[in-house]
Amino acid sequence: MESGSPLSLMPAIYESWDLTVPPVPPRTRLYPLEPIGLGTPFIESLTGYVLRLAEAHCLPVGALIGLELERHTFIEIPNPPAQNKRNGCSCGQISYSANGVEESAVKWAYALERCTLRKGLHRLTFLAFGDFFCSLSLFRRLRTWCPACFEEWRISGETVYEPLLWSLKVVSVCPRHRERLISICPHCHRPMRPLTSFSCPGYCGRCNGWLGITQEGVARETVSEANSEYWVSSSAGELLALAPRDRHGSGILRHAFRENFEACINNLFRGNGSDIAKFVGCTATSVYNWRKGATTPRIDQLLQLSERLRIPIGEFLRVRNAAGARDWKFIKPAASGYAPPTVRYRPAEETRRALELALRERPSPSLAEVARRLNYRGTEGLRRIGRSLCKRITDNYKRSFTPEPYYNGPRPRIRARKEIGASLKASLAQDDPESVPRIARRLGYASSAPFLEQFPGLCRGIHTKIASQKKARMRAMRRIVKRALQQEDPPTLRQLAARLGYKDKKVIGHYFGALSAELLARRKALKKKEAAQLRRKLQRSMRKEPPPSVGEVCRRLGLQRSTASRRFPNEYAIIVARYLQFRKERARRRQMAPKSVESRGRI
Repeated sequence: MESGSPLSLMPAIYESWDLTVPPVPPRTRLYPLEPIGLGTPFIESLTGYVLRLAEAHCLPVGALIGLELERHTFIEIPNPPAQNKRNGCSCGQISYSANGVEESAVKWAYALERCTLRKGLHRLTFLAFGDFFCSLSLFRRLRTWCPACFEEWRISGETVYEPLLWSLKVVSVCPRHRERLISICPHCHRPMRPLTSFSCPGYCGRCNGWLGITQEGVARETVSEANSEYWVSSSAGELLALAPRDRHGSGILRHAFRENFEACINNLFRGNGSDIAKFVGCTATSVYNWRKGATTPRIDQLLQLSERLRIPIGEFLRVRNAAGARDWKFIKPAASGYAPPTVRYRPAEETRRALELALRERPSPSLAEVARRLNYRGTEGLRRIGRSLCKRITDNYKRSFTPEPYYNGPRPRIRARKEIGASLKASLAQDDPESVPRIARRLGYASSAPFLEQFPGLCRGIHTKIASQKKARMRAMRRIVKRALQQEDPPTLRQLAARLGYKDKKVIGHYFGALSAELLARRKALKKKEAAQLRRKLQRSMRKEPPPSVGEVCRRLGLQRSTASRRFPNEYAIIVARYLQFRKERARRRQMAPKSVESRGRI
């Protein structure tokens, strides 16, 4: 074999190739959904993130927690509820504590970060305030929402989610719409837990009804901006927006609060801790511990202090210098003119009658809610008046969370029979009718079985009309596919699916299996023909003088170098070898040229 032949250069060429496998990034078990509202008062909660994650995977919340998340939390929950055993989940035990400051919140945030590989999910909880706030009086037990927010997001096409602000116990008003938050489903008229096996963002976990509406006959109450409840809710949103990025920032918050609180006492209350304790509504011991830095106030106490002084919550948690000191003379009238409200209790007989009325309410209120209505600071005063009545109110409230038996007599209708029939007739009269399951979901039903039982003729007519329209659509699609087969250069399955209005190319094979196979065969034959033509052009390039480079040949033929080396390895190697040999010979001739000139000069 000659030393300059192309085959003799093949080992040197192959040795220069880098055959190391490139690093492959890790894959996630679940979709890495991006959290909503980071750094804003309406930041998403961790429990709401779990709801969106289950909806994205088309799974019940119970299945997602039981099959994926629970094994990463290392939380042993004995005796899970009986209604959740079929999914193997314990989501009824989680509630809003997953958004809190305790160890369970750390474990659930870690489990979600491990399954989604999304960093920073601990910011969807109160873990950033872990060394500042305690879990006492932090979260409510019931799922609470703003119907106006849900309806606004649905109409505008935005993502429906549940903000962390709604889970706080001190928040009772939506700062955006100034409407009171509700916790009773407008369809089944029952409260629900924050997470159930079949919870969904914006829908009831019991009856699957849309929560963006209010109960019939209940007007939406708007709160003025001067209301104390609105101030507390807005301040809680500002507090969430000011949350540090990690737990190490809580020490800075403690130091800032201690300095600002001390300045507040010295400038407004002449350094008297008892006066500010009466002002806030706490004990003098608590104020003493706050000043010494031994403890920090609860979130309700901090927001109450901000509301009564009309100072934004950020002013208590921001480190100040001498130039940024607050002018206290504008705040002093608010502190000096405040008088604590006098609590006037009702007579015992009147209180007992109020307890009997609360016992017959549906949905059943909690005993704490009844105490707030009657201006009691706690429930002990009510228990002294009527212990048996309080016990029955508590039992009714607990019973409202347990599932009802399957056969328990007639239940109230979600919609009237006339309304259901009118919706079905209106859908049947449309050119593009709405399907019966969609009508049932829109009206608040979990399935379309009641519609089929009451109006079989209308449902059959809607099904027949939709089926006939589908057949006509399939015939039109078949004509488009056949015309594509008759083209000289038929499109790919992906291009044809996009032409038909679909994103997935598997639709063509699902509806038109034979035509799809014929199209693939034609595309394969066309690719073979194109490959043969390219191979002939490459072979002609192998005989050209001077030998062209691979880049020049690929640019002329419209190929990528990687494609040419993969599809035509022999021709590619020969072109490379000829060009390398040509470059070596050209370099050798250039080196010999000066020597011949010097020899002629000597002669």
